[in-house]
Amino acid sequence: MTDTFRTQQAAIGALIDGPGAWKRRSLAPVLLGLLMLFDSWDGVMIAFVMPTLARQWQLNPIGMGLLMSSGYAGQLVGALVLGALAERFGRRPVYGVTVAVMCGFSLACAGAQTPIQLGLLRLLQGIAIGGAVPVCASYINEIAPTATRGRFFSVFQFLMISGYAAAAVASSLIVEQFGWRVMFLLGAVPLLALPFALGLLPESPRWLVRAGRFEDALAAVRRLGGSCEAVPVDAARGYSASAPMPRFTLAGLLAPDVRRTVGILAALWFLTSLVNFGLTNWVPSIYVSQFHVPVSTALWFSSIAILLVLFVPMLLGALMDRVGRRPLAITGTLIGGVVLSSLLLVGSDVPLVVALVALGHTGIGVGTVILWPYSAEAFPTRIRATALGLCSSLARGASMVTPILVGGLIAKTGSVEPVFALFGALGLVVAAIWTFGTRETKGVRIDEVTG
Repeated sequence: MTDTFRTQQAAIGALIDGPGAWKRRSLAPVLLGLLMLFDSWDGVMIAFVMPTLARQWQLNPIGMGLLMSSGYAGQLVGALVLGALAERFGRRPVYGVTVAVMCGFSLACAGAQTPIQLGLLRLLQGIAIGGAVPVCASYINEIAPTATRGRFFSVFQFLMISGYAAAAVASSLIVEQFGWRVMFLLGAVPLLALPFALGLLPESPRWLVRAGRFEDALAAVRRLGGSCEAVPVDAARGYSASAPMPRFTLAGLLAPDVRRTVGILAALWFLTSLVNFGLTNWVPSIYVSQFHVPVSTALWFSSIAILLVLFVPMLLGALMDRVGRRPLAITGTLIGGVVLSSLLLVGSDVPLVVALVALGHTGIGVGTVILWPYSAEAFPTRIRATALGLCSSLARGASMVTPILVGGLIAKTGSVEPVFALFGALGLVVAAIWTFGTRETKGVRIDEVTG
């Protein structure tokens, strides 16, 4: 890394934190958040149509788990591979392609006639779903001002995870009346907004300067609404637009300056997602099969926790720039682990079970929400999209394992108690990792992060 490159990287970082109207930048978390709303919609929708599919196709718990896991298997691959492509070709083209492919396969899923067909289509769709979020999260963090980065990202994240709540509420209104296929048809809505987003937003200035395209990076800052009047004279020298893009391989994730961070965050992503997606995917079916609640009522019960988690990003966005990321994550996951463990003592009291599941899910949801901005801040720009892709792929891997694991436990024991015991213990482990294995990133400029 040359002194000129460091100068240019610092100059772009200073411009991003500097004055300007920033009209287009203020729209970026909204536009990309709305696109990613349907990423989360498509990702979680299978959980809310599963009670109907299980009845229509006579699926047992293992068959249900396999069908839910198929989409997550694709997401595991997509998150890792497409994150690496975003390092090479840029954030903007990769998220554009992934959103278009995601929508196309959502339309195809609406026409599936058998569990095998739906599983294969979900597998292919999952590749795009898995790749879109880490690339968009990298982009949002790379254009955000340091002082208010948590609040800036929380707007994107609020809209992104709104897809979970939207899918939960819509399923309770649509599935019983109009059928499960309508849910997949609605998953193609982002095709209407994608051309507008691609036309409005430039490439990430931080990625452009990393690629040796300093003049293009300045143009991207201007296009976002920033002022480039304060660029140092020496920043425009010596690093030409024809400079080769630094090569990156997955082995870069094991570099001495980042491998500890990669290891800690990989564990947090996998374990947190094991609990979060386990609750999201299985709670509707658990209410129906174990507590004999009608499908429509089970979907409404499930939507309670999803709606609570929906507002977590906005609350955390108002707090994380003041108190930091770690205290919020530690508190939330600790509460989640304790509450989920307490479900072992409840028995068959359905209202109490619903209340505790909602509270425990919200606590774990706090850890899930914090992981996105924290991870994007903890990794240097040279590996950010790929590292986020790795973390996201591990989350998808956990999501893929969870349906089979939970389905197997229920099929073997005939009880949900082992499931709640597992989720509670994992929540406590996650809280411990946050406490002893992480460092604060509040107020740290992301171009200064080294691992």
